[in-house]
Parts: sequence; structure tokens; C-alpha cells
Amino acid sequence: MTQGKSWVMTQHFDNFSKKSNFGLKVEELPEPKDGDVLLEAVFSVDPYMNLMIGSQVNNTPTHTNAFYLLSCESVVY
Repeated sequence: MTQGKSWVMTQHFDNFSKKSNFGLKVEELPEPKDGDVLLEAVFSVDPYMNLMIGSQVNNTPTHTNAFYLLSCESVVY
């Protein structure tokens, strides 16, 4: 099974943030169903800009969609 990882804020902070204010959340992802695509992030724009505009380059390691090739890269906005 594939693992999904994301950084989450564990506690609010005053002034500057510290590493202890964030934690890595790991969860098991289900296998893609018929027509689904699983995208793996290669890199993304500044995290603040991701919230505002949202652009990211992705790899396609697994899918069940006929329109995608395995290991093809895509840009998502």
C-alpha cells in the first residue's frame, strides 16, 4: 500500500515558528479504483503560493486511467 505524507501544524506559535510546532502525518492510501490517478509530488511552489495559486509538478506512479502513462509528469494548478 502507498503512504501519504503531509506536514501539519501541531500547535500555534507566537512570532517565529519552530520545528516543534509541526509534525509529519503519515497515512495509508487505498489502491486507486477504476479511473483514479495517484499523483506523487516532485516539487511545488512556495507553500504560501500553493494556497493562493496552487501549482505543483507531479509524477504518476500508479493509475487505472487510460489517459495517463505510467511515470509521466504533469503540472497541476
